[in-house]
Amino acid sequence: MTVAVRAFVLAVGLLAAASGARAADAPAPPTDCGATQDIVLGCPRAGPCPGPQAAGPAIPIPEIIGPTGKHICITPDVLKDLDREQATMVNHGASHTYEGVLLTELLRLVDAPTGARIHADADRDYLVVTGADNFRAVYSLAETDGSVQRHATILADHMDGAPLIPHDAPFRLVVDGDQKPARSVYGVTKIEVKVLP
Repeated sequence: MTVAVRAFVLAVGLLAAASGARAADAPAPPTDCGATQDIVLGCPRAGPCPGPQAAGPAIPIPEIIGPTGKHICITPDVLKDLDREQATMVNHGASHTYEGVLLTELLRLVDAPTGARIHADADRDYLVVTGADNFRAVYSLAETDGSVQRHATILADHMDGAPLIPHDAPFRLVVDGDQKPARSVYGVTKIEVKVLP
């Protein structure tokens, strides 16, 4: 290999290395669904909501998925303007008052039938609620809606005036009047609206 060829090969190598370094330093291009704002607006995602940005236990941000696949992450920004309610549930022999967002308010955000739309085919829709321990409970869509059932169903973040204990956080699903917590999913990670075939 001549000196000229060696010099050419070396120059090409240096240019490639410099180009790679610039590419590595450049910020990744934004994606349509990668920002929290897009998730809040129901941008479809292939996977679950991301984990929290702050230091602490790796608790994923809960998600809710509607009957058509519309998806949101349940963040404080999503919850701040939604109607809140209280619900009382007996837990281990003691009555506790929970407070949180009405589940119907969240279901509206993912285009699930609510209110006057709970009729005909929508009466067959149901929810699968999953907790951090992978426990799952099933609710009919109608039984969680105030137009059908007078007992509030809430995604609670407080119990007896205080934030939920870490074991139950970030949210616990509570149906007002339940006499035991058998179906009260704690550490909610996912709420899915399903359509019975």
